[in-house]
Amino acid sequence: MTDRRPVTDPNETPEDIATLYSWANLHGAKYRDFSASRAQWREKARQRVQEVMEAERYRAQEESAANAAQAFEEERHALIQARENAERAERAQLAAQQAAWQAAQYAQGYPPPAPYPGYPAGYAAPGYQPPPQQPHYAPAPQPYPIAAPLQGRDLQHTGWVSEARETGARPAWLATERGELSGAPLAQAPQDTLQGSRDRITSRWFALKGLFAPAATQPEPTPAQSPSRAPVLAVFSLAGGVGKTSLVATLGRALSARGERVLLVDTSAFGLLPFFFGARDPRPGVLRTFTPPGNSGDAPIQMLTMDPDTMGPENAPQETLALEVSLNSRNASRIVVDLATASASTTRRVLRMGPTVLVPLLPDMSSVVSVSSIDAFFQRNSGVPGQAVLPYYVLNQFDPSLPLHLDVREVLREQLGERLLPFSLRRAPAVSEALAEGMTVVDYAPNSTVAEDFGALAGWVKSLAAPASLGFRGVRWSER
Repeated sequence: MTDRRPVTDPNETPEDIATLYSWANLHGAKYRDFSASRAQWREKARQRVQEVMEAERYRAQEESAANAAQAFEEERHALIQARENAERAERAQLAAQQAAWQAAQYAQGYPPPAPYPGYPAGYAAPGYQPPPQQPHYAPAPQPYPIAAPLQGRDLQHTGWVSEARETGARPAWLATERGELSGAPLAQAPQDTLQGSRDRITSRWFALKGLFAPAATQPEPTPAQSPSRAPVLAVFSLAGGVGKTSLVATLGRALSARGERVLLVDTSAFGLLPFFFGARDPRPGVLRTFTPPGNSGDAPIQMLTMDPDTMGPENAPQETLALEVSLNSRNASRIVVDLATASASTTRRVLRMGPTVLVPLLPDMSSVVSVSSIDAFFQRNSGVPGQAVLPYYVLNQFDPSLPLHLDVREVLREQLGERLLPFSLRRAPAVSEALAEGMTVVDYAPNSTVAEDFGALAGWVKSLAAPASLGFRGVRWSER
């Protein structure tokens, strides 16, 4: 007889320990493989759902934009149609008034004038002749009064204006009494004598002055005797992290690209402003000059870093900050000051220089809340008594794809009006990358959108205040 082994269920838990471990590892591997594949399937399903939702949102945005454009176009057409209807009504009212006046004049015995283009001709038949029993007419009657809404319109087709032109009559306020002109003596031209000609020539041309009176010539003033003051722009922030220093550096670089010699003043002793131009240390109290590389036609940038601890008392007769800036800005056409964050003392010192204040804001709720505090800060710390400083604001690191940024911009527009600049500085990682490379974004990514935004900011600064003239136009050479 052969031994018969008992038939066992493969899914039944074995009693042997080694077999038990083998069975557990086998089934665990199967379970793990099944779990991994199920997780991958769920991830793919989630991605498909997300793609469908993104497509639906994009389609909804396109439909809303198309509906808004269509509504705007319909509203524009409605306004144009309403304007045309109002003009037609006014022309009809004017024609009716003219017809009524002509009918009244015809009833009194005055012949109506010929019809005019664009008006009904029922009140003046073609070929009408005045009655033979009236060889002459009384003085011309006063024109029919026009309604108030039609005053200021072009009335060249009305009867009373054309009649006044034909008869040569003039309004009473324009007529001048003959007696007033008859008694007034007429101004006579000065006699063209030799001395008069000499005075006129010598006052006009410098080169001819020595021919008549060489000893009477006086030395001309040099440009140093009448210097032009460079306009000052101060950039302020109530808190750190809003991009104030990067704005100052990039704005100075954009103005340099437009040919301006800019002096950047850093009121923080160990700020990051010099590092945007390849520097490796701050060097407070030293005037530094940074020149563009290669054969660039951009103007060099000068930088002065001030240490607030060495400025002395604020109410001193000779204010240290203003004196240092004045001494080091002789060759600058514009001054841009990077104010220390929330430093009332430094801000008051700079405000005595009469600057234009620009405040960068981030598109978040803290900026909306802090605007009133910033305005109150400048009202309390005005540089000149009785003259309140109203700063301008610009949105920095703005992302037009985020709904919160768009809503914050609209709230700030309602709150600030024209003091919020009409453009924003868009968010771009190239700004931080440029600082890591020791340059501004104008040099690091000149074709980026944020570089274009800083170009628009430089154009706004130039339109707000023209740079100081440093040329020598109209200055003569002198013999030493």
